[in-house]
Amino acid sequence: MFSQTFFQHRYAAHGSFNMNKFWERFFFVFAYLTQGSSYMSPRAYAIMHRMHHAYTDTEKDPHSPSFSSNIFKMMWRTKNIYSGIVKGTYPVEERFIKNLPEWPLFDKWANSIVSKGLWVTLYLAFFIVFATSPWLYLLLPIVILMGAFHGALINWFAHKYGYINFKLKNTSHNLVFVDLLMLGESYHNNHHKHPSSINFGTRWHEIDPVYPIILFLKWLRIIRVAKLQVVPVTL
Repeated sequence: MFSQTFFQHRYAAHGSFNMNKFWERFFFVFAYLTQGSSYMSPRAYAIMHRMHHAYTDTEKDPHSPSFSSNIFKMMWRTKNIYSGIVKGTYPVEERFIKNLPEWPLFDKWANSIVSKGLWVTLYLAFFIVFATSPWLYLLLPIVILMGAFHGALINWFAHKYGYINFKLKNTSHNLVFVDLLMLGESYHNNHHKHPSSINFGTRWHEIDPVYPIILFLKWLRIIRVAKLQVVPVTL
């Protein structure tokens, strides 16, 4: 979750902060090691997410509940668009491909069937060794597809349920009042209002666990925040 929201989302898609090439490559590898079979190409993720913001709730939105009859159809469409971007077969507007983190050889390996197969084998071995009940194997598909599972939760439910801080021309909602489980990603309405903000929370109770980590990495000079965005905190 941290890799997704920090590297693919806030850095690659929105450019909320900058880092040098060494640290960019470091977080490429870190994302691969922490996401495993759910690894997403930062380049492809960024393109698809930029499309989501540009085309929210329209037919061109890569993942919109408004144009999918159920959550499974929405995620299958998302998967096909993502695969098309990775393979270069999906047409992408030039405005979505600026300032993207790219490491083609690494992405080719990380998205390969061999790589994903090795991760699945590792997960299965872990369950075989440590599972104390056959029922625990029901969690195995979620572990394997954690990236898609997270994407489904946010992109489906956060456009249908929750509460709204900002009246926007889209269906984005804040899914929960305090989001520790998904590290601030559930504050989806806030994010659509301030997409490049390094802090996804805007109200006093909307704790974004990644925000202080970003400030710490800024203090260590691992990342650079061009201008510290100050989003007004509301009661």
